[in-house]
Amino acid sequence: MWVERIEEWTRSGQSATEFAEGKPYTSGTLTWAASRLRNGPRGKSKRRVMQPRVGRQAKIQMAEVVRRPPRAVAAESLVLEIAGARVLVQRGFDRTLLRDVLLALRGGK
Repeated sequence: MWVERIEEWTRSGQSATEFAEGKPYTSGTLTWAASRLRNGPRGKSKRRVMQPRVGRQAKIQMAEVVRRPPRAVAAESLVLEIAGARVLVQRGFDRTLLRDVLLALRGGK
């Protein structure tokens, strides 16, 4: 029955909406039936639909949650004692200057 309807629709040159007007089916049903017949006797689509495999269970992996102690707060300053001298180093210090001071305290080596 649908083969005859689709052949008649194709010969008519009308759109599916025009052809289905006043008929006991919709244009959507007409185009659906045409696509099913066009894709073979079982209506297999060229698109591949992933189906869950029967009898196969998903693997569940457990994770261990490890709580870490909070990070230590960075010190705002520190004191270096080198060769009997105390050097106060504060956050944002000049690295080049500190290097030069340490070299001088070690005797320029």
